[in-house]
Amino acid sequence: MKTYSDIMGAFLATGPEYVADLPDNWKQGRTAFGGLTTALLAAAIQQDTPELPPLRTAQINFIGPAIDALSVSHKLLRQGKNNVTFSAELNSPIGAGTHGHFTYGVTRELPREIDYPLKAIDKKPEDVETFFPAHKDAPSFLQNLDRRLISGPRFMEGSDHPDILMWARLTDPMSWDKGLLPLLVLADTPPAALTFFDGPVRALSSMNWNINFLTDKIETEDGWWLMRSATRYVRDGYSSQLTQVWNSEGRRVMDAMQLQAVFV
Repeated sequence: MKTYSDIMGAFLATGPEYVADLPDNWKQGRTAFGGLTTALLAAAIQQDTPELPPLRTAQINFIGPAIDALSVSHKLLRQGKNNVTFSAELNSPIGAGTHGHFTYGVTRELPREIDYPLKAIDKKPEDVETFFPAHKDAPSFLQNLDRRLISGPRFMEGSDHPDILMWARLTDPMSWDKGLLPLLVLADTPPAALTFFDGPVRALSSMNWNINFLTDKIETEDGWWLMRSATRYVRDGYSSQLTQVWNSEGRRVMDAMQLQAVFV
């Protein structure tokens, strides 16, 4: 079984061509888990351009399945005084996979600022139970995630309030102090819509992912991130999901939205 660090280390060593073989334990059905493919895009950009300012926003489109041999390329779209934007593509032998735009921006002082208040941390990861779907059809990539449910329903519970709060980190301890890239892997889960259904779902597949980063310092204790995933829209074969992420001190670091296709 290959860990996040195994995959990322081997992938970065192939630069500037950037290729990776998809191991079975990182698959979501036949395709690569979207959090992993997103992290590979950002990793290639940041290795080739090490003096970048912090990542401020990313727009990801999951165009098609990413299987077997994965290849990544990226292109500088614009270099301004304050911001720099890249496009990046991850493709596989069957065609287009995960494509995205990443914008990095310098820090600027403002005369007035407002920020989210610190979130009260009532329960630490060691205080809550593991959240892992027990059903036999659970995607294989989930074995790489350690998730602890604080509140909200479980998968296939048929809840009218699909709103989950949990701690999450990768099971790979070598990733816990690596900041942004492991967070990109983690933040593509969990899908709140799965708690809305009360029976098997054949597949739930992200179509896009819009992410805003709220701090220059993507840091947390022992790799743990506090994540809320919620939806109030599941109809016509799609679900729109909102996600917020806090670090171990209760500082909000990410706001995100996804559109997901649901197949029953």
